[in-house]
Order: sequence, then C-alpha cells, then structure tokens
Amino acid sequence: MSKFGKTTARGFSLIELMVAMGILSVLMLMLTMVLDQVQQSWTRAESRISQFREARVAFDIMTKNLSQSSLNTYWDLLDEDKDGLVDGYYRTSELHFEVMRASELGRNDGQEPVGHAVFFQAPLGFSIQYPNLNNLFNGRGYFVAFGSDEDFRPSFLQTANRYRYRLLEFRPPAEDNQVFADGGEERDEGRPQEFTEWFHQGMSNVGEGDFGQHLNPLAENILTLIISPRDSIVDSVEGRDETASEIAPQYLYNSNDIDSIATAQQVPPLVRVTMIAIDEASAIRVENGTSPPSEIHSLVESPLRQTENYEEDIKQIVDSLEEARISHKVFSSMVLLRSAKWSESSGVAYP
Repeated sequence: MSKFGKTTARGFSLIELMVAMGILSVLMLMLTMVLDQVQQSWTRAESRISQFREARVAFDIMTKNLSQSSLNTYWDLLDEDKDGLVDGYYRTSELHFEVMRASELGRNDGQEPVGHAVFFQAPLGFSIQYPNLNNLFNGRGYFVAFGSDEDFRPSFLQTANRYRYRLLEFRPPAEDNQVFADGGEERDEGRPQEFTEWFHQGMSNVGEGDFGQHLNPLAENILTLIISPRDSIVDSVEGRDETASEIAPQYLYNSNDIDSIATAQQVPPLVRVTMIAIDEASAIRVENGTSPPSEIHSLVESPLRQTENYEEDIKQIVDSLEEARISHKVFSSMVLLRSAKWSESSGVAYP
C-alpha cells in the first residue's frame, strides 16, 4: 500500500504471458488440424455423393426405360398338318426382349462387355427425323463394358484416353430400328419369325448402320450389371430362396425362344436390376492403363450364374471390394413391366 493509502495494480509477468501464448498456440494448432480433417472428410463425402449421384441418375434412367418394354403380341393362324385349314392360333410378335451374357456381344470399338446385358423394344419416341412422334418404338439396350472414352468425349478435348468401366446405353433412333432386318422371309411351317440379331446392328452383316455409333455412356465406374427376369416374388415360406427365378434360373431370357413354354413371346412381369458402382478415387487407385484392373476384374468377368445364389454372390463381391478398400455402392430395384400380360400357357390356342 502506498503512502496515499491506495494499492498498486500488478500486471502479468513475462513468463505468464509466454505460457498463455503457448497454450493459445497449441489450441489454435489443434483447432486448425480439426478443421483440416473436417474439410477433407467433407470433400471426400461430397466427392462420393457426386460420383454416386451420377450412378443413381443412370440407374433411374435405365429402370424407367426398362419398365416400358413391350412386345405388342398378337395371335396368328396355325396350320399344323399343312392342309390349308386353320388348326389353331399361336402367340407371336415382331418385337424382342432378351437378357444375355454381355460377353456374347463380343468386343466392339475396344469395349469389353462384362456382366449381363438386356435388350428390348419400347415406345420411347426417340427420333431424329420425326421428333414429334412420341410413341415410336425404339430398340434399347444396357450393359457394362471396360474401355476407352475416345469415342465418347468431345472432339475438341485433346486429353489422354481414360480407361474405365462404364454403363453403356444402346440407343438408335426409331428410324434406325433394325428389329425387322432379319425377318423378311415368309413364316415357315407356322412357326413365328425369330428376330434375334437386331441389336448386333452393323455387325455380322445384320442390318444397316454401326452398333458403336449408337452407344451412349450413362455413367462411369459401374463395375457390373445384373438382370434377373422373374414372374413373381417367391414366398420364402415355401422353402425356396426368394431370390430364385422360376422363368430364368440362370438369368438368361429370350422372348423368341419358341421352344420355351414359359417365356415364348412374353416379357417377364418383373425384372430385378442390380448395379454395383465404385467412386472415382478408387478407380484411379486401381487403374491399370489400357487393361482392366486385375484387382477387381476377376469379380465381374464371370457374371452370376444361378439366381438362387444371388445373395451369396453379391455378398462375395461386396466383401472383396471392402477387403481391397474400394469405396462402392450397390443399387438394386424390382422393376414392374407395365405391358406384361403374363400367361403360363403354351402360347397356342385351338378353336
């Protein structure tokens, strides 16, 4: 206390200031590290959301178009004994619906198909010459292939080729619909025409045009596409795997298979569509130049074979991707084909 009776104010010492500044520096450093980690996590999450958003949009486009597939069937005359008299009627159509191994397409323009492929006809109204006719039938197909983006990127982009798995859409305009290209001959022995080659447009002397010119990439980094036609959702209490398909136990389906009573000239009532996508960061990490990345190609080069093993096969693929630390997402949906008029009859009716 001073002689005037007042206390003297005491300030911080240099040591106290240095300790406080040190603590503040540590706190600021920790806060900066936390903010950096949050920013990196946000960037990664945003990148994944953006990548899988592209896959989601492509999946929605594919399933929406598939739901409109149709055969437009009708009944034609049947003369079994060749006496010129009508013995009955049989169900037929000039259109076609097929689920097949994508590898059966063969390599085209450097694209290597994997998994399953689906090809169908639908009133999608896509036309270049007749844009106002919205109900024109189009041939449409979807499959996954590994290859370069050389034929898909704009010509003004002079960049190195990017080799990726892509979901491809076969999308010829209505005026180039080649479904009738191999059906010009008169029906033989009362059997319906078999329109089986229209989606090989320009290949093996089938139709006009070029198959590759009608390919459109919907999304990159789609590893595989799995198509399972089915007539119903099997009730698991019956003792059977609910993923098994009665009409396509091996995933294969051909509406032109006239020897198959279950599928002849009919579209399936339901189609289960499954698609597996990975993000761009994982694709870059496993990139292997012009050849498919061995780390994941073994998972998709052999498509699923039996529908009753669907769940186990999907789990095996997912477990392998997780073990390789490849970020992925599985899209799956049961698609209702609105034009299906399913019947278990043989497709032959007698008066």
